[in-house]
Amino acid sequence: MLKTILIGCGAISEQLHLPVLAGHPEIDLVALVDPNLERAHYFAKGYKVPRVYSDISEADLSDIDAAVIATPPFHHAPCAIELLHKGIHLLVEKPLALSVDEAKKVISLAQEKNLKVAVPLYRRFFPSFRLMVSLIKNKVFGIPLNFSVKAGGFYNWPAASLGNMKKELAGGGVLMDLGPHFLDFLFQIFEEPVELLEYQDDALGGIEADCILKLRFNFEGKSVEGIGEFARTRKLNGGIKIECERAILEFKPSERYRLIIFPKETGIEDFWDNSKKPFIYQGLWKNDLNEDESWYATFARVYDDWLAAIKEDKEPLASAQSSLPVLALIEKCYHNKKTLPKSWLTPSENKFLKRKKLPKKTKVLVTGATGFIGCRAAEILRLREGFEVRAVVRNPGKAARLARLDVEMVQFDLEQDKGFDELVEGCDAVIHCAVGTAYGDPKKIFNVTVEGTRKLARAAFKKGVKHFIHVSSMAVYGSKISGLIDESFPLKPDSESVYGKSKAKAEHVVQYYAKKGLPAVIFRPARVFGPFGFTFVTNPLQAMTERRFAWKGDPDTPCDMIYVDNVVEAFICAIHAEPEDIAGEVFNLGEQDSMTWKEFYRAFIEGLNIPLDIEEVPVFSKTETKKDSKLKEYIGNFKELFTSPEFKAFMRKTIYTDPIGMLPRKILELPKVEEKVKKLFGGGSLPVFQPKNSVSNLVVLGGGMNAVLDISKLKYKLSFELACSKEEAIVKTIDWVKFSGIV
Repeated sequence: MLKTILIGCGAISEQLHLPVLAGHPEIDLVALVDPNLERAHYFAKGYKVPRVYSDISEADLSDIDAAVIATPPFHHAPCAIELLHKGIHLLVEKPLALSVDEAKKVISLAQEKNLKVAVPLYRRFFPSFRLMVSLIKNKVFGIPLNFSVKAGGFYNWPAASLGNMKKELAGGGVLMDLGPHFLDFLFQIFEEPVELLEYQDDALGGIEADCILKLRFNFEGKSVEGIGEFARTRKLNGGIKIECERAILEFKPSERYRLIIFPKETGIEDFWDNSKKPFIYQGLWKNDLNEDESWYATFARVYDDWLAAIKEDKEPLASAQSSLPVLALIEKCYHNKKTLPKSWLTPSENKFLKRKKLPKKTKVLVTGATGFIGCRAAEILRLREGFEVRAVVRNPGKAARLARLDVEMVQFDLEQDKGFDELVEGCDAVIHCAVGTAYGDPKKIFNVTVEGTRKLARAAFKKGVKHFIHVSSMAVYGSKISGLIDESFPLKPDSESVYGKSKAKAEHVVQYYAKKGLPAVIFRPARVFGPFGFTFVTNPLQAMTERRFAWKGDPDTPCDMIYVDNVVEAFICAIHAEPEDIAGEVFNLGEQDSMTWKEFYRAFIEGLNIPLDIEEVPVFSKTETKKDSKLKEYIGNFKELFTSPEFKAFMRKTIYTDPIGMLPRKILELPKVEEKVKKLFGGGSLPVFQPKNSVSNLVVLGGGMNAVLDISKLKYKLSFELACSKEEAIVKTIDWVKFSGIV
């Protein structure tokens, strides 16, 4: 058996490498390396790995035959070179290196030492893709005419750290992440050299979240042009399409056994009947790959190929050398980058105000910086104001949008007890947007929203922060309000609103420190909309397209919406004000116009051509909505979570992965336990079809209250003016919706 060390215990190791390494009959996993020792020891205990190190420099490599490098990309080449010098075979996660020169050094040294280096480009082993390559190269449907490659979506990779989000660690963004897999397909089909016609991405000092490239390849002396699109902040209908003379071939990245072929003419009876419907090749190459095999078994073929190369002294199918052309193309893309235009990204300029200029080195800490308001605050502060931004990130998997910026990202959880002093150290201002709504558990919501605010305010007071901006909500007033509401209105959050109650208590915490001398202000925003907004943009618009949208109360009452750029404008007004002039103040934050719910969403329906008559949207009473629909929606969504294919797949993976799954399997074997679990989550019961527009799936918005926030004080004290009109804001948001592919 090959004694092997795994370097890096991040998400890719957790999801694929560790299960395969631990169970492979030809591999003896003897050591783990990760700077997060707690995480490394957790996996070492679960997989019975005897040795754990925090750094490769500490590791005893005297008995090591092979290593798997699954660290952030900046570490790949230096680590590979160090291990090759010690005579160790390597499997290196993509990309092999951050530059062609680095990669060539690795390849040259491996050849000199006669060591095998593979890159786990596992999709090369898919029968569907190999069939596609064969059909095109053999010109079964004529020569290829053009191609398109699309991959990605809203990024939700369960990253353990910011290793793939920081430019200095990742080397690049979505192109560096997905390009090695998906551009590799093109190099398997077409001939070099490749010509880069154009490359655009949205990086603004950080790493790109979206990019588009236009390429020209050769096929038997003829030019073939096409486009590639990769995304982390929009929904793409992923896949590879190659148009040939007589058919279009489509390969879906997750389909190991299916290749879709769209005929362009009739009379090709050998492949499909005489119709224009697509023919789906499915379940071919059964002697080579079992259609029922798990993803682990498919991924293990990368290891099988690498081990065979070591034993037989041959090059792996996914060799380091074969990954070089894609890396060269990625390098060329970055060197020839143009900015991808996004109308909604450019910060709105406030033409009405003449403010004193603050030093460019003004440093602002933004909590909740991966959220809707926090991320937009970071964008405007950095791009328009030129401030230095320290952005707090709890979940690295949510940081794709933020990572486009030249900001300092800090992984931090407001639930923790230590580190708050260091977090605010050197900051002139704090914009506190973080809230515990994403946690789900009411206790956690309270702990983050209230206790997290307490710890942050205490640290800001201790470190002498000049401006502490606390983002509260109009929810602190409750829903039983009407008319024009000013800041003196009593705080009466709805009894069932954990969010509203925790926000009200957080305000008391901020006021306590303001009385002690913290220069704090509190903003109570109305309903905030804009690009990346879920509650008032993504969720209702998707519901409208699926006919599961309804009004709550009278939709002809004011909606009191404020564009996210205007929210951030108020924060900036506060930073420009003298701290002593506004310390302890509370400001309502809205646009104070008369636009109704119906008028607001009619603009979106018309701008997006959604086939919905807004006059026919059903209206629920407040009582019915609160006591019936919301409860059913909550129960339905809870059940939907635990009966979803994703959750079931996760549980299957957990239960049938040893040794982690041994205990759950034993528990399920106890008398009546399995029956009770099935009953709880719907398994084994009679089937029930629930349409998308059923009550539990409805999105209900509207005139729950006939009230508008009074912003007179905001205008008087902070000289606040809107940076973006409602009409312009809606247009920008519609542009984003179209680009993002959410409807």
